[in-house]
Amino acid sequence: MGNPGARKHYANRNGAGSCQRINNAPATNKTTSTPEPALKLRANQLQQHFSSQQWLPLYIISGDDPLLMQEACDLVRKSARERGFSERELFQVETGFDWSDVLASANSMSLFGDSKLIELRFPKAKIDDKGKKALTQYLENPSPDNLLLIVFPKMEKRFTSTQWFKAIETQSALCQIWPIDEKQLPQWVRQRLMSAGYQPTHQAVELLAERVQGNLLAAAQEVEKLTLFVEPGPLDETTIESCVSDHARYNIFDLVDEAVQGNLSQSLKMLHFLKASGSEPTLILWALAKELRTLEAISYQVENGTPAARAFRDNRVWDSRKPILQKALGKLTSKDFQQGLTIAKHADHTIKGLAIGTPWNYFEDILLILAKKSVLPPLT
Repeated sequence: MGNPGARKHYANRNGAGSCQRINNAPATNKTTSTPEPALKLRANQLQQHFSSQQWLPLYIISGDDPLLMQEACDLVRKSARERGFSERELFQVETGFDWSDVLASANSMSLFGDSKLIELRFPKAKIDDKGKKALTQYLENPSPDNLLLIVFPKMEKRFTSTQWFKAIETQSALCQIWPIDEKQLPQWVRQRLMSAGYQPTHQAVELLAERVQGNLLAAAQEVEKLTLFVEPGPLDETTIESCVSDHARYNIFDLVDEAVQGNLSQSLKMLHFLKASGSEPTLILWALAKELRTLEAISYQVENGTPAARAFRDNRVWDSRKPILQKALGKLTSKDFQQGLTIAKHADHTIKGLAIGTPWNYFEDILLILAKKSVLPPLT
C-alpha cells in the first residue's frame, strides 16, 4: 500500500478545503472561466510553504546561481521525502529527449507503492512542442502519488509570457532565484556566518565578501571550512584572513579577468595552479560559464540599441569589472559566446560523469576563446 501519509491530495487553490485534489486542466483552450493566478514564491518562503497543506502538482525552480538553486531544489526534495514521496526519478532533458519516458514514469506504480518525486532538469529555459504537450497532458489529471519538479536556468520574459507557460502556472508554484548583488552580498555572508554559529565583525564580513566576489557557492564552502577549524563564537577579520583561502597567489576571478583581457599565458598559469591546489572544477566552470552568459547578454542588448550602461546594470555587472568586460566586448562575437557555452556544456558532462574526459582541457579551450587566441602558448 506504500506510505499512507504520502497519499495527500493536492490543495484546492481557491481555498475550499485544504485536501481537495485539483482537477482543473491548464487553460490551453478558451473558456469563460478566469485562470487561477500563479503562485509565486521567493526562496525564503519555500520552507513555510511546504509546512502547509497547500501543495501543488508542479514546482518550478529557475535561476542561475548554483548554490541558491541547489539549496532550493534540496528543500523541495527534503520536503517531498518528509511528505512520503520516498522515490525520486531524475530526467535530464536534452535535445531529442523522449517525453514518453516521463509519462510512463508518471503513470507507473512504484514496486513498493511509494509516492514519487519526478524531477526534470533543463540546460536551457526552453521546451519543445512534444514537451509542452506531454506536460499539459499530465497536468490535466495529475496523480496525487506524484510530485513534479522542473528545474530551469534563468527564464526570460518571452518564455514566461507564452500562453503555454501561463497555462501550466495555474497548477504550479514558481520560485525564481534572483542573484545576490554587490550591495546585498555582505548581509548574505553575515547571515551565513551567523547560521553557522559565528558572531562576525563588520570587517570579517567585508573581507569574506570581497574574497568570494559574488560566488555564493565559494562563500558557502569557505564558511563550511571555517567550521572545521574555528569554534562557534566571535569571528574577526584576522581569523578570516588566516583560514579563508584565496588560492595562495591566484583565485578563480583573477583567472577569468586575465583571460578576457587577452592575457592567455597568465590565465593558463592560474588554471594549472588552481588544478594543482585542488580547486573544485564546479566553481571554475561556474565562473567561466557565467562570464560567457553575461558577455553574450550584454552584447545582444547593445547590438539591439540598449545603451551600454543600461546593459551592464541589467546584467548586474560590478563597477570594478565594467572596463574589463567593455574590452572583451570589443573583440568577442556572438559566435565566440555560443562556442564557449557549448564547450562549457561538455565540461559539465565530464564533471557529472555523463561523459568521458577531464573538464580541465575544456577550461583551457574556453580561456582560448575569452582571450581571442587560436593556439595554446608554450608553458614557461
